[in-house]
Amino acid sequence: GGACRDAALKIAEADVLLLCTGAGFSADSGLPTYADIASVPAYAAQGLEYPDLCNPKMLRKHPDLFWGFWGNCFNRYRRTTPHEGYSVLDRWVESRFRHSKVAKEIQKEMVFLQPTGYDWQPSEFEPYHVTEHAGAFFIMTSNVDAHHHDWFHACEIRECHGNIELYQCAKAKAAACPGVW
Repeated sequence: GGACRDAALKIAEADVLLLCTGAGFSADSGLPTYADIASVPAYAAQGLEYPDLCNPKMLRKHPDLFWGFWGNCFNRYRRTTPHEGYSVLDRWVESRFRHSKVAKEIQKEMVFLQPTGYDWQPSEFEPYHVTEHAGAFFIMTSNVDAHHHDWFHACEIRECHGNIELYQCAKAKAAACPGVW
């Protein structure tokens, strides 16, 4: 309709694209949303919802339930093919944003903003090798399926909840470990 056409025109005119995605973006690939998890009979019977299954205390108190849930999620996410929207976005990004003059200007400025000293050290454990700075395209997502990494550069992606493929120790009432496992 008209709204989609208007949005496409605005994107075509843009110098920078910030894409924010959430559960609906994963749902279009056939993955359940957080709300769907509460309707799984085994979890509903125990009064469990998504936040309960994400709580580090669940790992300590009910490790079989915790690992069963997250193992099932991992398998489902890896078996699921990302929907066609990823391909469409990839074509837009590659043709319009990633290599543009504005992208190169942003990348040049980012070199001067690179953290140094005590506040930042590269980690030998970092699984996504970031060798460049994002340019004129950036994704902020709450999705944990890691599908964005199948299509876009690691420097372009920020995951506010992390993703299913990376685990970081979660000691209740203790500082998190710096490495991933």
